[in-house]
Amino acid sequence: MPEETPYEKYIHGDKILSFQKKEDELVSDGERDFQGVQQESEFIWNRIIPMIRRAETRMQTGDIPEAVTMLEQAAILWSGLTTKTEELLWRLWPGDFLKIRKVIGAGGSTADSPRYREAEVLARSLYASYEQVLEKRRVAMKQLFTGDSEESDLRLLTKAMMLYDYRVQELNLAHLYLVFAEIGDKTVGLKGGTTDYLIKRYGQYLFPKLWEEINEIYREP
Repeated sequence: MPEETPYEKYIHGDKILSFQKKEDELVSDGERDFQGVQQESEFIWNRIIPMIRRAETRMQTGDIPEAVTMLEQAAILWSGLTTKTEELLWRLWPGDFLKIRKVIGAGGSTADSPRYREAEVLARSLYASYEQVLEKRRVAMKQLFTGDSEESDLRLLTKAMMLYDYRVQELNLAHLYLVFAEIGDKTVGLKGGTTDYLIKRYGQYLFPKLWEEINEIYREP
């Protein structure tokens, strides 16, 4: 084996790859892709988490431009996860996943990832800080949506919140259709329910009050 380079030592390449199945351990052609994408997702969520924390801290200290930057960068990472999910749609066949799910075992799901759950919880907590920013600046959300406020930084922050939520929901939809493509829409999944469970779970916005404010604008005569 070649001598370990400084680069390999820094990224712990051998150690990382040791957690992937060896060629003769794979149960199907698509398992390498499936396991690899799931592992990549964990790394990406681990990058998203500090970005969300930093976005919230920056909102609380009034550094709105930096909060916007953090939300935009985190949203880009979610978009990358969606692309990976779409790759699996191409690479993974139902017959492949039928074998893989037997190896995973009952109860295995992306939603079981501690990093996925932490990213979700942290994002939901952002909204309170966002509302505090608006209250401190004495600006109503409706004013931002209708253009009655010239607070351009707050309009950018609102759009960044919307973009972040959108990218998370985009991944959820991609995952839902991947599930349809692998096990159908009536098969009982590893969590013990059909895709109805996923549809209900993914139908929940991170910032429901924000989207409801848009509804309110159109309800008015």
